[in-house]
Amino acid sequence: MFCYSAYNLGIGSEIALSELPLGDSGRDVEVTLMPPGGVVNNRSIQWDDGPPFHAHFAFPKAGKFVVREGRRILITPEPDVDPEYLRMYVQGMMLAAVLHQRGLFVLHSSVVNLNGRAIALIGPVGAGKSSMASAFYARGCPVIADDNAAIEWTGNSPLVLSAFPVLKVYPDVAASLGHDREALSVIHATQRKQAQEVRRSFSTAPVALAGICVLDREAPSDAMQRLSPVESITELIRHSVPARWGVKANGEHLRMCGRLAATVPMYRIRTFTDLNEIPRMVAQIENQFAPRN
Repeated sequence: MFCYSAYNLGIGSEIALSELPLGDSGRDVEVTLMPPGGVVNNRSIQWDDGPPFHAHFAFPKAGKFVVREGRRILITPEPDVDPEYLRMYVQGMMLAAVLHQRGLFVLHSSVVNLNGRAIALIGPVGAGKSSMASAFYARGCPVIADDNAAIEWTGNSPLVLSAFPVLKVYPDVAASLGHDREALSVIHATQRKQAQEVRRSFSTAPVALAGICVLDREAPSDAMQRLSPVESITELIRHSVPARWGVKANGEHLRMCGRLAATVPMYRIRTFTDLNEIPRMVAQIENQFAPRN
């Protein structure tokens, strides 16, 4: 049994989850490897968003996964599947399902710590969320989460829980930002992105969420646009679990979207089509949330 820690949870796993920090125990979540099953022909997600809180996933060339009550992840792999392929699903979608079942708001986002405040970057696949997080990291800002951000409430304040200190970036993007390409590691042979460790100043302490930026290729490039409450709720639904997987969200999830939209300012910013545009975006976000005196 391997023991890890992420999202303020102790995770015990029968498969190696190499990107997660090591932990002392797996008392919160258990990852169990079942005997191999049959070949999966079609991708599917079946979601029970009420008691007993079970989620069923099936992926060709990987296998089937069941997430139960935010505490157990059961893996039934296809015959002869690469364990590293299973790892990607567990660290990504399965942990996101765990967090949702435990009552957290899970946003498809990269999050950075800008002067002690969390800034979340959201947008569709390919919008540049991880690239922007890597750019902020190059400027000394710690990374809080990549891909899935877990948000909890303390009183009236939303806090982002630390995930694990790894970004998934394209090697050319990392090199353009001044990172050492040789320091990147292969995630899996099927993936074009590589893993960038972002351990500098990485902390397990939650960070207050101060703003959310929607990366949009259609937005004007001259200024960030403040979103209306309706626009904010729409973006939060679109980019949060389980709606982003095409699964119907329950009433509590929709209430959390509304609460977050009413509490945290959201802006639309034009995302880059050329790597030379990244400094412009970083400056706009810094000026909005951490203006210089």
